[in-house]
Amino acid sequence: MKAECKFVVGSLTFALAIYLVYASGIFNFISDLPHLQALIRQSGIFGYSLYILLFVIATLVLLPGSVLVIGSGIIFGPFLGTLLSLVAATLASSVSFLIARWMGRELVLKYVGDTTVFQSIEKGIARNGIDFLILTRLIPLFPYNIQNYAYGLTAIAFWPYTFISAFTTLPGIFIYTFMASDLVTEGITLSFIFKLCLAGLILFILIQLAKCYARYKQVALTTSDKTSLTEQQR
Repeated sequence: MKAECKFVVGSLTFALAIYLVYASGIFNFISDLPHLQALIRQSGIFGYSLYILLFVIATLVLLPGSVLVIGSGIIFGPFLGTLLSLVAATLASSVSFLIARWMGRELVLKYVGDTTVFQSIEKGIARNGIDFLILTRLIPLFPYNIQNYAYGLTAIAFWPYTFISAFTTLPGIFIYTFMASDLVTEGITLSFIFKLCLAGLILFILIQLAKCYARYKQVALTTSDKTSLTEQQR
């Protein structure tokens, strides 16, 4: 199939999927945690598959997955909830990546592959692609769901992308899941407030460490970063 046809078919399918999700009320269903919790528990072992399916659908149509991550802590508890959310998030990011690569990579290469700008981006990804991926996953500069599609347009290989995405999302998923489960179990207590502050501090430290690593590796995440790195090299 020609690149243009892939792009048109993919775009129309994506638009239709978003329309069906919103028209069917899935978004409201995902946001209604008590209803979602009751349905999943009534589904028994199939509730695990239902949760993963809903997570993948939400991610593909750019709905925030944080609601489902919090929901997993409430429904499944901190450890099973973390495992299911990690599997779901990894599967969702992988599918998004493959969709973007199938419908967009060939078209991008065809029209701008020989330009100086695109060649510079490709070389940058080839040189610092893994570092850049790690940093953009840890530092919330860009929406996570959009990143999934964006990386499908680059030259990053599928399996490194998948494993690194899973590894870098694990800390955040565990913290959100654990705190949601603890809130439901214990309620708002001094212990919960202390754990919440500690979790926020851990996330803050992770982001700062990632920024320090970016400066050490001279990986530019934004335009201002590129300017400062250039000035440091002069």
